Amino acid sequence: MVASTVCDTPEEGEFQLQSVGNQGFLDRHNSQIFAEGRSFSGNERDKLFLNRGDGTFADLSDLSGCDSPGDGRGVICADLDDDGDLDLFVHEIQRERHHLYRNNLGGQFIKVRLAATSGQHEGIGATVIAHGPEGPVAQPLTRGAGFVSCQAPELVFGLGAAESARVEVVWPGGARENFGSIPANSRVLLTEGTGKASNFAAKPRPLPDPLPKGLRLRVGDALPPLAMLDASGELTTLDSVELADGGELWINLWGKSCVPCIKEMPLLVEHDASDGLRVVLLCTDPPQHREQAVPIAAKRAAGLADFYLGADSSSVLPPPEDYIDLLRLPIPTTLRISPEGKLLGVMRGTVPPR
Repeated sequence: MVASTVCDTPEEGEFQLQSVGNQGFLDRHNSQIFAEGRSFSGNERDKLFLNRGDGTFADLSDLSGCDSPGDGRGVICADLDDDGDLDLFVHEIQRERHHLYRNNLGGQFIKVRLAATSGQHEGIGATVIAHGPEGPVAQPLTRGAGFVSCQAPELVFGLGAAESARVEVVWPGGARENFGSIPANSRVLLTEGTGKASNFAAKPRPLPDPLPKGLRLRVGDALPPLAMLDASGELTTLDSVELADGGELWINLWGKSCVPCIKEMPLLVEHDASDGLRVVLLCTDPPQHREQAVPIAAKRAAGLADFYLGADSSSVLPPPEDYIDLLRLPIPTTLRISPEGKLLGVMRGTVPPR
């Protein structure tokens, strides 16, 4: 029996497909992961992918803010605030710090619940099909999806700008039933055998105000000197005014398991060569991973000053965690700092080309 696995080689920023036997898969894949300082339970960042509709996916993890190092193990996808779009709740195993992502995209929708007259009363196992202007969209109704996660017994169909959609249900027993055209922004209960949709009331549930975006600095605030470690593990200072040397300074936040971070390093080197601009690297990995991160920065971003977490409490300077929530701010992220050491702006995701 042969198993295929995609092995990440972050030094090259590429992926290789390997086909090995089962035992070889376990030996080679697991040993490679642990040799690189990674694990199955503590160093995998959360990912969010956009389905392009053509059999391919786009990685939107960094741009969406879902790129968390919390090592997610369970996901609930549901309309938690009842505004017609799907929100995400991610259970993280790192520090038990969970994430709630509120969807504010809006748009027209139809929300569907089922009432079966035979079998399971919620219609679990049925498939609902919404026929809109761009063709049919089918969704199965399940309660379990993802690792130890339970989904709400309802389905949400996004309609874009469409004013209605024709809805069908294929019940678990195989019967196909047409419920006709349903107006946009409806919340309907479809009862098996009736062919009619009855409305149910909306129950708005305001979610908490958005959490900080990972920065405790606002544009215009000064970033004070910070206690850091250098590549050799010695205590040093990240002093933005000194590093800027009269020009603009970019502080790039990255991690050794973040492929987009590693891919953009040569581009950061090019920016550092620009007149009046300096670029430095701040690795957001835990201190025990510094030894694995240092050679990556040395190979991919030679010439850039690099800083690492782990300065002990003996330093009189504050650590970067006092100003940057490294568990919440997605990476790569680049802070633009003025010659006077003040925050000019934040670039989330990879930096633009020169």
